[in-house]
Amino acid sequence: MLSVGIVMRTKNRAVLLKRALESVLNQTYPHWQLVVVNDGGEPEMVDKLLALHQNKWQGRLTVIHNPKSVGMEAASNLGLGKLDTDLAVIHDDDDSWSPDFLLRMSQTYVKQKQVFPNVGGVICHINRVLEVVENNIVRIEKSEDFNQWANEGFMPLKFLLHQNQFPPIGFVFELPMCKQLGMYDEVLPVLGDWDFHLRFALERDIWVLPETLAFYHHRLNATGSLGNSVIAGEKKHHLYRIYLENKWLREDLKTGKFGIGAMVTLTGLAHK
Repeated sequence: MLSVGIVMRTKNRAVLLKRALESVLNQTYPHWQLVVVNDGGEPEMVDKLLALHQNKWQGRLTVIHNPKSVGMEAASNLGLGKLDTDLAVIHDDDDSWSPDFLLRMSQTYVKQKQVFPNVGGVICHINRVLEVVENNIVRIEKSEDFNQWANEGFMPLKFLLHQNQFPPIGFVFELPMCKQLGMYDEVLPVLGDWDFHLRFALERDIWVLPETLAFYHHRLNATGSLGNSVIAGEKKHHLYRIYLENKWLREDLKTGKFGIGAMVTLTGLAHK
C-alpha cells in the first residue's frame, strides 16, 4: 500500500486546527504520516490539542515548532522535508476532508498510473465552505461547488496556465517529483501553490477524480489569524501574480525558449 505524507501548517488558530486534526484522524486509509508545522504560534496550544489524541497517532506524528514564522511556503518545505512517503498533500489548518479522501485519492493514483505512466498526482472535486467563527465556535453558513466543472480525466494544462484551478487541500502528488522540483518557492508569500502546481503539471499529468472529497473553508469577513490569505491578501495576490509572470517571461527571454512565461502570457491575453 502506498504511504501518504500530510503537511499541516498552523499558527494560533486552535479552533480551526482541532477540526483539521480530526479530519486526518477520521481517514479510513491508515497508511499516512502527519507533520504539523507550528509556524511561530504558541506551542502550548498546539501540544495541548495533539495530546487529546495521543493514543491515536501510533508513531505517525511529527511536530515542528518554529520560534518565529518562516512563511507559508517555507513551512510547507520544512514539513515535506521530514517525509519519506510515496505521495504527499498539504492540509491547511482551516480546511477539511471527507473520511475517504486518502483512500479514494490513493486508489485513483494507482489505477491511473497503470494506464497512464506520466500521471503524478490526483485532484478531486472540492466544495467551498463559507463559515463564521464567533466565541470560539465555527458556524457553517453555506457550501458551494468550487471546481466541479472539471471532468474526469486529465487536468487541462491550458486552464492551469491561466490561473490556479485548485487549492492544496484537494491535491495529492508524488513526493519524489515534488522534491525534484525544489518543492515550494519560499520567496512567495502568496501564490506559492499556483507556482508549484504549474511547475508540477509541466512534468507530470494530474488526474481529476470527480468526487467531492475536500472542503476549502473561507471566512469572508475575518481578519488577523482567522483570515484567509486568498481573501485578506487580495492585493498581495495581484502583486505577486505580476511578479511571477514577469519572472517566468524574463527566464524565457534570457534562454530564448518558448517556456512557461510565454505560455502564461499568451493564455492571459486570450482571456482578456
